[in-house]
Amino acid sequence: MKRGFLIIGIVFAITFAIVFGTRISADALAVIVGVILGIGAGIPTTLLAIFIMTRRQGLDRNLPPASPQPPVVIVNTPDRAALSAPPALPAPYSSDLARKWTMIGDSETES
Repeated sequence: MKRGFLIIGIVFAITFAIVFGTRISADALAVIVGVILGIGAGIPTTLLAIFIMTRRQGLDRNLPPASPQPPVVIVNTPDRAALSAPPALPAPYSSDLARKWTMIGDSETES
């Protein structure tokens, strides 16, 4: 019984492929073949990625468990005033160092 269904399925697939192949354009057939070959080319890459991921998960199981919280380190300095000093401020603005702008086409532009 199974063998009969298998033979009928193979004959149907071959007949369908012949009828479909004679009625489809060359461009559409090229697209279909390209898609099939592209999927076939992606299968080994996918299998390799799955293999690498499962192997890495197996290696992670052998590692010791991480501590739940990193240790807290407190450093006391002898001089607390050194920590509270304000940061150095930039030099005050001087009008001598200011840029002088010349607007081209302005009525007050020097000749």
